[in-house]
Amino acid sequence: MYKKRHINPKIRNLRPKKRFWKKPLFWIVLTAILIIAILWFALFYSKFQIKNIEIFGNEKVKTEDIQQNAFANLNKKILTTGFLNISSRSVFVVDTNNILKNLLNKFPEIESIQIQKKFPDSITLKVKERQPVAVFCQSADNCFLIDQNGVIFQKRQSTSSDMVITKEQSDKNIFAGENIIDKKIMDAILKVQNNLKNNLQVNVKEAFVSNPLIFTTSENWKIYFDPTENMDAQIIKMDALLKDQITPDARKKLQYIYLQYKDRAYYK
Repeated sequence: MYKKRHINPKIRNLRPKKRFWKKPLFWIVLTAILIIAILWFALFYSKFQIKNIEIFGNEKVKTEDIQQNAFANLNKKILTTGFLNISSRSVFVVDTNNILKNLLNKFPEIESIQIQKKFPDSITLKVKERQPVAVFCQSADNCFLIDQNGVIFQKRQSTSSDMVITKEQSDKNIFAGENIIDKKIMDAILKVQNNLKNNLQVNVKEAFVSNPLIFTTSENWKIYFDPTENMDAQIIKMDALLKDQITPDARKKLQYIYLQYKDRAYYK
């Protein structure tokens, strides 16, 4: 009994001690510290915070206005609680979708923006502005420039020699940036306009969006289309009439051309 009591402690002391770095807890703690350090470095290190915003492609919208709006929407929320609000403007997490959304809402003159990150502390914005193709008027004193997609984007006081687009009256208020004319209808309007101008040197003064779709030319005769049918086929019928049956002299007395009936066309 005496030997057993005195030998066992010695045997226990002779066993090799387990190194601390071989313990699972050590690696768990070390991994957590490394992850926190990397996250902090990526999110808050000053060299990675957005300091420069470069703007390209804008003409109507001021560069300073775009930059100011973009800087105001740089921050990405990291953690939000009742008493804690942590955000970052690191190039790694900058919310480009939020910047894009706010810029397009703020500046209806802008059609699209391409955003690119430039490490370590910049982003570039390539701006494409809307190009006017006509004037849309809800009333005589409420007119906007409109682009090829049917989006109105800037108030216009005078229609001058522009093609004016109108539609059936509505009490709804319209606003810059609204898609007021369906893209397919807008494509049809521009096709008719280009066809008349290029082939006959006749301009479109007004396009009235309804069913039928009605055009008034610079020679004061009207053309009626069915917007639900094939517009290309109706344009071909119009060309055939104006080239083969209606002479330039006859156009002086022309009142209208009806194209909305299948396989038939009428004029007076």
